Amino acid sequence: MAQDKLTRALSMIGLCKKAGRIAFGVPLVCEAVREGRAKLVIYASGASENSVKRVCDKCRSYEVEVAPLDVSPDVLGKAIGKTSAVAAVGIIDKGFAEAITKILNS
Repeated sequence: MAQDKLTRALSMIGLCKKAGRIAFGVPLVCEAVREGRAKLVIYASGASENSVKRVCDKCRSYEVEVAPLDVSPDVLGKAIGKTSAVAAVGIIDKGFAEAITKILNS
């Protein structure tokens, strides 16, 4: 993934956090998927195998789009203003989800 695309995606995820339209951390992301609130789930490709499997399996079961981001959990956490690592984020807003998907697919 091009660095510019990655930077734009991380910036958009940060905007989602500021707007309060995000769930972060594997348990909260799985809960948002189960409740039908998550429109898109993004996970850090550097996350543990178990975290990635939990998120991907949940998304597959509930037919929610899931996308890897070629960053470490520390970088994903920093993008949303956290000092700790974040393995996955769930985008709750349809407009933000479509914008991020467009960035990732461009």
